[in-house]
Order: sequence, then structure tokens, then C-alpha cells
Amino acid sequence: MHVYLIRHAHAGQREEGIDDRSRPLSDKGIIRAEELVTLLAQRPIDRIVSSPAVRCVQTVEPLAQARGLGIGLHDVLWEDASATDTLAFLENVLPALSGLVVCSHGNIIPELLDLLDRRQVPVIGHGCEKGSVWVLTHLDGRWTDARRVKKKAQAL
Repeated sequence: MHVYLIRHAHAGQREEGIDDRSRPLSDKGIIRAEELVTLLAQRPIDRIVSSPAVRCVQTVEPLAQARGLGIGLHDVLWEDASATDTLAFLENVLPALSGLVVCSHGNIIPELLDLLDRRQVPVIGHGCEKGSVWVLTHLDGRWTDARRVKKKAQAL
């Protein structure tokens, strides 16, 4: 089973006094969101979940529409969640799926990868810029590896 862990695509600037969960994608971010449809075209995906932040939801919307799937919203993927809680959430939903897309934030993803590394799971690659994709593999009840997709348009 694979988890396609995506950092939300490029969004507009944070503005003081405005709820950051409402910040939408920029034009650049919208293009990246559309690229994810092609990037993941040949991959089995049963479920899509996202942080409730608008920028995260907008990142996976084109993929959800292309696949005829809804988008589940979970606070465990929001910026202030703990990596331990995020990993527990993933492990809880995995058994019934063949592929899961998750969209989260630039602080959660590195913490999650560090947690996997501390558990002796090979983490191949580095970086977590906006719109980046990591593939986490879970087989026989355990994480086997986490690898970074190197190029934005690279086929998986």
C-alpha cells in the first residue's frame, strides 16, 4: 500500500488578521495541483484526505475530481498536529486501502519523515518544498520506506 504524501502547492502570502486556513492557492499553485493528476494517473488511489486548510484542499481537488473521489478533512493533518498523531491516523486508515493521497503542511511532513527515520524506516531523498510529493510504502503491517519524488512531472 502506498501513501502519496503531498505538501500543499504554492499559496498566496499570509495576511495578518485573516484566518490562515482560508488562504487559497496562487496561480502557480493551481498549475501544480493540476499536474498531480498526471503524476498520479497510473497509481491506485482509494481515498484522499487533506488538512482543512483551503490551500491543501485545492491542491488535491483536481485529483479528486479526476478520480471521482471525495476529500476527507482531518485536523490531524493541520499545521499544529503532532507527527505521532498523524502517523497513527495513517496507520489506522491503511488496512482497507490500496492507495491513499494525503495533503498536509511543510512542518508536519518533515516531522513525520523524521519519526519514520527514528523507527528505522529508510527515508530516501530530502526536501519538502510546496507541491512536493513523498511516497510512503506500508506492507504487512509495517512501513518499509519513504521516498521523495525527484521531479515535479516524474511518473511514479
